[in-house]
Amino acid sequence: MRNKTFVTAVFASFAWNLYLVGGVMLGASYALDRAAGGQFEVFPTYLRIIYILNFALIAYQVVIFTRFSYGIAIKPKWVVQAFVILGVLGILANAASRSASERWNVIPAFVITAAFYGILKSQSKNARVTKVSKPTGRDKL
Repeated sequence: MRNKTFVTAVFASFAWNLYLVGGVMLGASYALDRAAGGQFEVFPTYLRIIYILNFALIAYQVVIFTRFSYGIAIKPKWVVQAFVILGVLGILANAASRSASERWNVIPAFVITAAFYGILKSQSKNARVTKVSKPTGRDKL
C-alpha cells in the first residue's frame, strides 16, 4: 500500500476494534453502549466468548494486512475474500444497530473493509499480469 495516510487509518481502525472488543471481553463499562446493540448492562458469558473469537479474528486481520503492506502476497486468496464479506456484514450490522454509539463503528468497519477490498483487487490485478507475462518457453529474443 502506498498511501501512508490510509494505512495509518486502517491501523487506527484495527486499534479501535481491538480496544472495543477487548472491552467487551473484560466487561468494561465504556463498551456497554458501543457493542451488542447497547442492550446489556453486563455482558453475558456467551457474548464474551464470542468476542474472544472476534478478537482473534481481528488480530489475524492485522497480521494479514501488515504482511500485505510489506509487499508479501496473501495466500490463500479466499481469506481476503472472506474478510471483505465479513466486513460488509459488519458494516450492515453496525449501521442497523439500535445504539447510536454503536452506529459510529461503521467508520472503522468501512475503512478495514475498503483496505481488504483493495488487497483483493490488487491481487487479482497481479495475478492477471503474472499470467500474461509468464514466459512460455517458445518465446524468442
